[in-house]
Amino acid sequence: MGAIVENFMDWLPTGGNAVAIAASLSAAVDYEGEDRISALPDDLLRNIVSRLPVKDAARTAAIASQWRHLWRSTPLVLSDVGLLPSVVARVLADHPGPFQAIHIARCRFASHERELAEWPRLLAAKGIQDLVLVNDVIGTQFITDTVLLPADIFRCASLQRLFLGFFRFPDTAGLSRGPDILPHLRELSMFTTVINNWDLDYMLACCPVLEKLAFVLSNSPDLIHLRSKSLQCVLLWFFTAEEVAVVDAPLLKRLFLVDLAGSPQQPRDDSTTMINIACAPSLRALGFLETRTHRLHIGDNAIKPGILPTPSTMLPGVKKLAVKVNFGVSKEAKMLVAFLRCFPNVDTLHIESLTEPTGRKHAKFWRELSTVECIESHVKKMVIHEYRGDQSELRFLKFISRRAEVLQTLYVLLNRESLTSVAKVRKMTRRLVALSRLAWSDDCQIMVLGPELQNDWSFQKASDLTVDDPFHW
Repeated sequence: MGAIVENFMDWLPTGGNAVAIAASLSAAVDYEGEDRISALPDDLLRNIVSRLPVKDAARTAAIASQWRHLWRSTPLVLSDVGLLPSVVARVLADHPGPFQAIHIARCRFASHERELAEWPRLLAAKGIQDLVLVNDVIGTQFITDTVLLPADIFRCASLQRLFLGFFRFPDTAGLSRGPDILPHLRELSMFTTVINNWDLDYMLACCPVLEKLAFVLSNSPDLIHLRSKSLQCVLLWFFTAEEVAVVDAPLLKRLFLVDLAGSPQQPRDDSTTMINIACAPSLRALGFLETRTHRLHIGDNAIKPGILPTPSTMLPGVKKLAVKVNFGVSKEAKMLVAFLRCFPNVDTLHIESLTEPTGRKHAKFWRELSTVECIESHVKKMVIHEYRGDQSELRFLKFISRRAEVLQTLYVLLNRESLTSVAKVRKMTRRLVALSRLAWSDDCQIMVLGPELQNDWSFQKASDLTVDDPFHW
């Protein structure tokens, strides 16, 4: 949990200019030369002031008469690192605005209820653009220590980015609803925040230009229904939901899923989640689908083993696909093939192996599939995560090799627990080399990499649409 919290804190934005937290303002006391800095244009001086820690920025008024008006006329950029809540409150009250970026992540709001009630009204009145509001619960019981987010946060109509951590979402049932509530909000991210179905619907209806939506370790709605004409990226990281449905999202390019079931935070159980893609014509990256816990629907069509692909069961626009599968379970291996048939134009395929060595080969199943036309002929890059060297994994690679006619690169990322001896590693490598000589052309490059090169999943990369492949480094 600590590593996830640290990753999230590193992900938090700091606004258009970096929020300075470590620099300090100093002056040469004995300097008697010409003051050339004060002669600079005000716009440049404001840029300098905006990059200073807030205490030093306010102190610039004492440098010279030309500086007295600069801090108050510079859009406020504030990080609360090293500041008491009382200092933050004074700065928010004294600065006339606008507020460019306010980063408050070190205030335990359970002990500062008055500040929590007052600050959203100040932020709204002074034109806040980027807001990070994290309830400091480090050292407490996390989700049980969340506090209620004031509904006044919806008065901040100037917001462009909003990051919330360790809050309970307010009841929106009686609030005004419409695209004029948060007309400029482009990013909404929630970490360990409790929100229900209708409150999510409310936010989507009130954010007409919202492009990025992220739930990270949050108590997300049971039904996540995505209806938005502007959404481009949705990140559900360690989520729990009965259904994730892309109902109407014509601009959605990326749907990144990391299911809480089976994660280190929660052992695998028998619960399942429906993933329904009804309207997402721009979808290019999807994953991780899970063959055991996810029930995939394309519109009204349930995807099951044995169903032949038709135009109504395929998403031809998807180029990057990631799937988790246990090859040692025949039902999951068959579901994997059913999933792959839905994405005929995938050029990059990620497979995370959840296989435990069983000795079960399912050779007959893969032989039967070898005569079936499938979609792997378009795959140019394939990555096998958590490879253990089990026979069922080798069977899958052999099956893929007969269809991956244009495969250029195969990455095999070894599972750490499987590296019990040098001899075992050599054995796994020899099998892969032997398979490559029989299966792939000389143009295909195979790279066997150790566990230290496994993906370090990051929120930043997953939500960055400039990153072509969010599932790989």
